[in-house]
Amino acid sequence: VVIDPGHGGKDPGCIAKSGLREKKVVLDVATHLKKILESKENLEVIMTRESDIYLDPESRTVIANQKQADLFISIHANANRSRKLSGIETFYLNFSQDYSVIETAARENATSTKNISEMKDIIEKIVQNSKIVESKELAENIQTSLVKNISQRYSNVKSLGVKGGPFWVLIGGEMPSVLVEISHLSNPTEEKRLNNPQYRQRVAQGIYEGIKE
Repeated sequence: VVIDPGHGGKDPGCIAKSGLREKKVVLDVATHLKKILESKENLEVIMTRESDIYLDPESRTVIANQKQADLFISIHANANRSRKLSGIETFYLNFSQDYSVIETAARENATSTKNISEMKDIIEKIVQNSKIVESKELAENIQTSLVKNISQRYSNVKSLGVKGGPFWVLIGGEMPSVLVEISHLSNPTEEKRLNNPQYRQRVAQGIYEGIKE
């Protein structure tokens, strides 16, 4: 299993009002997830980054392909112009006409040097022979387990569902690949939660149970 903590180095990802950075939150969740998968399932787990280094989005699935991984899980924290918006969502690679999906993808794709029109051609080629069905199934399992796990301890956990979206970081993966947006750093309640080690541990547990499923 290749786990990809989003962003890193010169790319902080989303930054909360408090200064909490997406790159730090997702690295912590990914590290917990790696430990759980190794100890409970005896799986070989590779992280695309284990420290605060920069990797461009395109190189992340290259690592997964080189390692001949069976699954690729990219972990991110979301943000929105509306501080009221909260919730958890999981993506797999596909086209989307949904404005909110395109907005999220644009934010996560920001450090890529390739543009969206170039991407459409690439996705068209990929969609013909990719693991879309398996990726969607993996996304559904992770989304369900994650929401269920967090809801056991926290109130008002919103599921924003599973969606296809044009994410660079998922392009080229030769295995089922998903991107998990674990909560919104822009939402005051979820920002507080993301800053809490117990919450991050529970997120890792929820993703683990989805993978296991």
